[in-house]
Amino acid sequence: MLANVGFALTILPAGILSDRIGRRTVMMTGVLLILLLALPLLNLLQNQDGAIPVKALAVLLAGAAVGLIAGPGPAMLSEMFPTTVRYTGLGLSYSLSNAVFAGSAGLIITALIKSTKNLDIPAYYVMVTCAISAVALTSLRRDDHQRDLVD
Repeated sequence: MLANVGFALTILPAGILSDRIGRRTVMMTGVLLILLLALPLLNLLQNQDGAIPVKALAVLLAGAAVGLIAGPGPAMLSEMFPTTVRYTGLGLSYSLSNAVFAGSAGLIITALIKSTKNLDIPAYYVMVTCAISAVALTSLRRDDHQRDLVD
C-alpha cells in the first residue's frame, strides 16, 4: 500500500514536470534512482532488525521513484510514434515490454533464487531492467515533449 501511495503522489507531478523539462529527464531520474537504490532498499527490507518506520519510508520512496517513470510514460510512448502507426506502435511496445519484463519476472526471479540461493536477485533483476530502460531513454529526442503529436 505504501508503495502505491508513493506512486500516486509522484505520478501526476512527474507528468506535469515532464511537460516542462522533458520526458527523458524526468524518466531518467526515476530509472537512475531505482538503479542506485534497488539493492540497498531490498537489503533494508530483508534486515529483520530494521526499524519498521524506516522500512515504510523506503517502500514509499521506492513507489515514488516508479511514479517518476510512470507519469511521463504514456505521453512519451505517444510521442515515439507517428500518427499513422501510433495505435499499433503503442500496443505492440506496451504489450511486448510487459510480457517480457513484467509477465515473466516472477518466474525468472524465483528460478534464479532457487538455482543461486542469492536473495538479492529481485534487486538485480530490477537493476538490469532499469539499465535497459536507461539505454532506451537515451534514444529519445530531448524536444519530443514540445513537438505536436499530429504529423
